[in-house]
Amino acid sequence: MNSSKAMPAINREVFRFSAQPRLEKPSLVVGWVNDTGDVGRGVADFLAGATGGHSFCQIEPTSFFAVGGVTIESNIAEFPQSRFFYDERNNVLVLRSDEPQSSKYEFLSAVLDLAEHYKAECLYLVNGIASMIAHTAPRRVFGVFSDPETRERLKWYVPVGMSWQGTPPTSTYLVWLAKERGIPAASLWIEVPFYLAGGPDAQAVKTAASLLEQIIGWDYGVSDLDLRVIEQEEALAELRQEDPEVDAGIQALEQQETLNSEEQAELIEAVQGALKRHG
Repeated sequence: MNSSKAMPAINREVFRFSAQPRLEKPSLVVGWVNDTGDVGRGVADFLAGATGGHSFCQIEPTSFFAVGGVTIESNIAEFPQSRFFYDERNNVLVLRSDEPQSSKYEFLSAVLDLAEHYKAECLYLVNGIASMIAHTAPRRVFGVFSDPETRERLKWYVPVGMSWQGTPPTSTYLVWLAKERGIPAASLWIEVPFYLAGGPDAQAVKTAASLLEQIIGWDYGVSDLDLRVIEQEEALAELRQEDPEVDAGIQALEQQETLNSEEQAELIEAVQGALKRHG
């Protein structure tokens, strides 16, 4: 059982708690909303549901999200949120969050404050990355790690590392900050076919959830994710039968050929339109 006196101080102006779960060096999984292929969001939603939807804490959005951050989805206004969920039985913490629009360092530092508060054994950040592959191909996973020890521990699960040029994405920034504070962290990047990057890519979500299941060892079933994969594959198979040009483009990708920008745009438009019609 954690003792609040032994934990690092939490800034009560940033966090709003509704409960204090009892956890012993939990794993903390972070999924960003509006991620490529909805991979981060999909995994976070899956885990939030699998853990029973026990939200115990949220980061106050005032300092990190502008009013303009409100989005409309299915005629419903969605306000930026950063909610933490927990499962004491499987010793798991989950952060489902929009990426901060301002004061990014302060926001990510707050996430690490909570990780230290619960003595998290490791942070796992889940992300999608667009790739020139067909949806029929396996989704490879790449990793960015905070330290050699974490890389060594996960090499059997994530054998391929990756590096960034230019401004780092939020997940890579968080891994770097975790390293500075001595918190093990791994940013996992799952391939998403570029024409599914507008999300969601059900297969990428399942790949990420299954990988985390192996690493962390939880006992959540993935039958719901299996069903979504089947539905997506059926919709895309139907589209290939109906549209020879789409089928030709996907066949080219299956043969590891590269499409030009016009062919890519046409494939994206056709696939996204078909998936929306499919529901």
